[in-house]
Amino acid sequence: MIEDATTFRSKEKVLGDLSKALQFSIESLEANRKGQLSKEQAKKLAGRCFQPVILTWLFAVTPFLAWTHITSTRQQISFLAALPVLIGQLTHVKDLFETQGKMGGVMMLGSILISLAIAVILAFRISLALCADVLDRKVTMQEGRVIAREEQINRPNGRDPIEKYFFCLRYLTMPVNLAAYRAIEAGSIYLVYLLPRSELLVSIEPKLEDTPEELAAQAAASNFSRGASSSTRVDNDTNLNPSADPSEDQVPVQPTSLP
Repeated sequence: MIEDATTFRSKEKVLGDLSKALQFSIESLEANRKGQLSKEQAKKLAGRCFQPVILTWLFAVTPFLAWTHITSTRQQISFLAALPVLIGQLTHVKDLFETQGKMGGVMMLGSILISLAIAVILAFRISLALCADVLDRKVTMQEGRVIAREEQINRPNGRDPIEKYFFCLRYLTMPVNLAAYRAIEAGSIYLVYLLPRSELLVSIEPKLEDTPEELAAQAAASNFSRGASSSTRVDNDTNLNPSADPSEDQVPVQPTSLP
């Protein structure tokens, strides 16, 4: 059964659907409203941010540690003494093949080069901006009309196209999943919470109508402003319209006699 796309949903229902799709809790939303990243969000993003850093370090260092241990075992020397020996062999490939043999030299060089290549690939996945945002734990808010956009990338050989989904707010284009794409009421006004450097979407909520308390405060402020302007006009009218009887405002002049 196909769901009717025109079915009305309240803003609370839209918020609930978005929170499930983007996996943020009401507690996280409250923290975002205060300009902070919640502990739950920080923990989730820390794994996403620092996992490539840890894997890069492991692939870059592990082969050197392994071959240093093998060298120290073969030559019966300490681990620290074997490290400069290994570096010397790697910088002099001819001596390496003489010491390790062709097969051993190829295995050593191949394993180190492959591991370093993987480390370089993983290094390109590291987002320094995201890591800085996770450490800073600050959140910014943008308000405006959000448009949901779908993008399809066709693939050869008749395979299914690659579908990508985005939320667009002015100059911002935020990748989202299919569930979030279906959950949003496109074209409505939303409060979007982002990380300031990486511009990563952490939560979003529809802008609710003004509460009765806010409307009463706005009415009181408007009435006060009108009252102040009215009193000002009365004062101005008093200053601009003098008394109709000039004798009330003028001082009588005593006649003087001529000598």
